[in-house]
Amino acid sequence: MKARKIIPLALVAVACGSSTNDKGDTSLGGRQGTGGSTGATSATGGTSTIAVTGGTSSGGTGGSSTSTGGSDGATAGSSGNGTISMETANDLRAKACAGWSSEPELLPVVLMLVVDTSASMNDRPNGSSMSKWEITRDALGGAIDSLPATSAVGVLYYPNMRTSGSDVARPIDQCVNIDAMIPIGLLGDTSSTQRGTIANSLDHTSPDGSTPTNDAYDYAYSNGMQASKLTGNRFMLLITDGAPTLKKGCQGGGGPNNPQPTQPIIDDIHAARQAGVRTFVIGSPGSESVSNGTTNVDLRPWLALAAVEGGTAPEGCSVLASNGGGTDWCHIDLSQSSDFAGALNAALSRILGLITSCTFDVPVTAPDGKVVQRDEVNVIYTPGSGSGDVLVGRDDSPDCQTGWQFDGEGRVVLCPETCTTAQNDPAGKVELLFGCDSVSVGPVR
Repeated sequence: MKARKIIPLALVAVACGSSTNDKGDTSLGGRQGTGGSTGATSATGGTSTIAVTGGTSSGGTGGSSTSTGGSDGATAGSSGNGTISMETANDLRAKACAGWSSEPELLPVVLMLVVDTSASMNDRPNGSSMSKWEITRDALGGAIDSLPATSAVGVLYYPNMRTSGSDVARPIDQCVNIDAMIPIGLLGDTSSTQRGTIANSLDHTSPDGSTPTNDAYDYAYSNGMQASKLTGNRFMLLITDGAPTLKKGCQGGGGPNNPQPTQPIIDDIHAARQAGVRTFVIGSPGSESVSNGTTNVDLRPWLALAAVEGGTAPEGCSVLASNGGGTDWCHIDLSQSSDFAGALNAALSRILGLITSCTFDVPVTAPDGKVVQRDEVNVIYTPGSGSGDVLVGRDDSPDCQTGWQFDGEGRVVLCPETCTTAQNDPAGKVELLFGCDSVSVGPVR
């Protein structure tokens, strides 16, 4: 994949000073005080100019002041903003407020796909001339093509064979074609063997049989994910159009109107999360309901619970979002989409954007027992070419592409384009610097 260029932020505004609550939204990482009206402060340093929204930290009225100086910039007048300086990465490291730093390892993604290819995937979603499987096949092919060479991917289609029901437990190969599983391997470049193997499997898989989701997930996790010795951030992706029709041990009637218990799958997904593997869940059309012979049963709550236990549910989502079409389900619900192909492509793009984002843990405590403050974290990227450090700006906007932000668990995440550049530079490194106010390219919330 062609690397995208990081927008260098070699000259940015940084505020260092009081730890009191005088921070607010600024355009380039300056400070806006609280409790008063705002003013405007501009500082000219050398040949560059920064404009920072003024404010008051104690309730007084912000004013306007202009100062010209060298590289040290200017001090805001009565606005209470403190010193605003033109900064480079080295300047920031040298700041008195810089407490300490760490160099976390830049980990690639390790992904195991568990894809429902039961007979119902031959059905066509509303408004489409293609089957659910044809749409899924094409979307997965495009998504995998977009992954960087450092990613590792494996696939298990299930059942990928003809199946029959059973009243007794049977070996997994009686309901899942485990011999056709593609073990996790590095994707490599566009002509790699792994990419070719996955592409060929997508072209030669045809839906058939029942839905042994529990056996398939367990096998893919144990013999795919756990068996892989590759390092990286680990994820499972389960794509299904309903509830399992065979329970663990290839047992059950196998018919579409005979759903089997789902809690064992949810428990297994929870166990995987405890072991450091997160699971995304996509519910295709058909996952919204099934007839049990007397009434229609909404299948989406179990998929939502699976996403919660898998550690991929968005904040504020619901496991019982049956009102209004379920727009806030905890899993990725595509059952109501009028354009399944478009919705699936968008969903996969969103998932891959999340999992390929470079994610780094922020320590709870710093040396000497100091506490790491969320708004006093900065990110420095050093290209392997030795062309110079890049001070990466914080961007909390929902559509961040270049920069970094915090995720829901308080970890530092490089935004997609910045991450892609870093991932395609094996000799590059990322440094987290603690103690100085976060340099931002947008409002810090």
